[in-house]
Amino acid sequence: MITIQDTWERVFDGPSREEIEGLLPAFLTSSRWFGGKAKTIRSARFSDVLRVNMDAATMVLGFVEVSYGEGAVETYTVPMTAAFGQKADRIRRDHANAVIGSLNVVGPQGCQEGLLYDALWNEDCAYSLLNSMGRRAQFQGRSGTLVASATPLFDDIPISQTTAPVSVMKAEQSNTSVKFGNRVIMKLYRRAEPGVNPELEIGRTLTTRRFRHSPALVGALEYTHEGDEPITLALAQTFIPNQGNAWEYTLSELSRYFDGVSHLNPGLAYPDPSAIRMLNSPPARADLFFGYLDAAHLLGRRTAELHLVLGEGSRDPAFAPETCPSSYLKSRVNAMCLSATRALTLLRGRLSMLSASDQEQGRQVLKQEPAILARLGGLITVPPTAMRIRCHGDYHLGQVLYTGHDFVIIDYEGEPARPLAERRAKHIPVVDLAGMIRSFHYATHMALRQYHEIHPTKREVRELEPWAHHWYQSVRAAYLTGYRTVAGRASFCPQSRQDFNILLDVHVLEKAIYELTYELNNRPDWVAIPLGGILQSFDASAASSDYGDRADRVEDENDPCSSEQPR
Repeated sequence: MITIQDTWERVFDGPSREEIEGLLPAFLTSSRWFGGKAKTIRSARFSDVLRVNMDAATMVLGFVEVSYGEGAVETYTVPMTAAFGQKADRIRRDHANAVIGSLNVVGPQGCQEGLLYDALWNEDCAYSLLNSMGRRAQFQGRSGTLVASATPLFDDIPISQTTAPVSVMKAEQSNTSVKFGNRVIMKLYRRAEPGVNPELEIGRTLTTRRFRHSPALVGALEYTHEGDEPITLALAQTFIPNQGNAWEYTLSELSRYFDGVSHLNPGLAYPDPSAIRMLNSPPARADLFFGYLDAAHLLGRRTAELHLVLGEGSRDPAFAPETCPSSYLKSRVNAMCLSATRALTLLRGRLSMLSASDQEQGRQVLKQEPAILARLGGLITVPPTAMRIRCHGDYHLGQVLYTGHDFVIIDYEGEPARPLAERRAKHIPVVDLAGMIRSFHYATHMALRQYHEIHPTKREVRELEPWAHHWYQSVRAAYLTGYRTVAGRASFCPQSRQDFNILLDVHVLEKAIYELTYELNNRPDWVAIPLGGILQSFDASAASSDYGDRADRVEDENDPCSSEQPR
């Protein structure tokens, strides 16, 4: 227990500051948003401490500089406040991971025993941070200044503790989000990096351009330090009522699909061409897909609408579309091939640790190494006609909300593990399409696993796998058709169907390779999904052609990528 004089805020002065810093490693490693769990913490110290006192709240915003034994250094944002008596007991009981350490404050009224903890779990503190945006407040630290800002929308949203109760959302991993009733969501970025966060940057643009299928930006907090780029600490957005994310919706629809397949005539256990033709008739599609093909088509349209807004001309260099020179393609190929080589080397080293079936798939993937590198290298053969624009950057079903009748796209910060400069880079937006297609593939196999666990006595997984593949290919085709219907002759869409398919196949393969590395390091039990995706990617062109042609016959007149060139 740390003993201090007068007030708890004095804990950051003198020797007690070092005592608190000694407690930080244990607090950080117990926090789900901390990204350095796999590393050895050498030290954790405050690089700056700002007192943020507004209304009834008293809190301190600390910047914790973490040094690792491996030599890397990262900075994390930790808002802190204190609790005493029964309130402290409640925090210990209900939010133990939010506790940093115990305090003993000796003041004029005697001794008070309490604790120092993460201030986002304090309603007054959460409201204080949000309200500081509306007041455009500034708070000075020793090294920098916390600058709050707001859009005109902030003043139009009535927010109070009686009408908008506070709740910390538990689904976050690398950040912490706080919901204020059904009005606003505030996200605190735990990892502090110099430079504007893509989510704030893109949020400002989408709000200014009135894109209706994303939350509107309400306010932001940034930390400025002389000589450095501002650091985005937090942003607030409008809350969009929803029925969950598109991942959850898709798993639910897949469960219905597998249930429908399980009740088909056993003669249709394996979808031969005649069975597929039967299923593709309107009544059968309605019975098995339950409207999900229409939903996938709509999601493709919304994706295209997002790209059209992000691809508008702009005087802001960060959003002005750029050409795609051959040098860009070469740099992408070099990066992708390096990533693939590392992933396959990792697979080779971990192969003996996998299950027998995963080992067999792994050996098949390793045999394909020359073909994989050749496929990735094929990107250089694409004429660089498409423009590069800002993209979502980490696009998958979990980044989309389902409202019950439409989709809303969220979370534009990119992949948190990548450097900020990479997340702000411009690309041909087919990278987003590849991310969503891989998400459809993941959902298919996750739903298949779940269905077998819930219904172990029904058809075996091997009997449902062909139907799962049929669902994936049908949904993929519907999504791409929806996208092409809206994208039109946009400058970022390759005008040759052949170029479009090459770009898509390469980026789908790249995404599956990235997933392989992730699963080997984090969830080896899931490694079969990216392994299967890599192997299937060599059939993707043919499959895309089969299903794509069928869909194109419906809406080919709207297809911007149609061409007389052969596939």
